[in-house]
Amino acid sequence: MRRRVLQTLVTLLLVLCAWPAQAQGKRADEKRAKVEQRLKQVTSRILRQEVGLDDKKSDEVLKVLEKHHAERRKLQQQHRQHRKEIGELLQADSADDAQYKKSIDGFRSTQKKLNALRDREMDEIAKLITPKQQAKLFRALERMRKKLDRRQRGPD
Repeated sequence: MRRRVLQTLVTLLLVLCAWPAQAQGKRADEKRAKVEQRLKQVTSRILRQEVGLDDKKSDEVLKVLEKHHAERRKLQQQHRQHRKEIGELLQADSADDAQYKKSIDGFRSTQKKLNALRDREMDEIAKLITPKQQAKLFRALERMRKKLDRRQRGPD
C-alpha cells in the first residue's frame, strides 16, 4: 500500500511537471520556466503547510524530484512522440504493422523507463518522510491534480 501511495504521488508530480506549454521558441521557454517555477512554489507550500514538513525536509524532497527532472522530461517527450505516432497511424488507418510495432515497442519501453524512474524517486522520498507524511502528501497532490483537471476541461 505504501509503495502504491508513493507511486501515485510521484505520478501526480510528473503529470504536473509535464503541464507546461509545448510551443516552440523563446516565449514558450519563458512560459515553461514560469510554470515550472510556480509548480515548485506550490509543491513547496504543500510540503510545508499540508504535509507539515520543516524547511529542511521540504527542500530534501524537492531536491529528489528536481534531481531526476531532466531525465523525466526527456522520457516524457519520447513518450508523447510515440503516442503521437500511434495516433497518426490510426488516424491514417495505416496497415503498416511494422510501424505500429515500432511505435508500440517504443511507447512501452519509454513507459517502463518512466516507471523505473518513479520507483527510484519513491524509494528516495520514502527514506526522507514518514508514511503518514507520504499519505498527507498524496492526498494534497491528488486534490491539486483534480483541480488542474477541472481547469483544463473548462466550464461544462
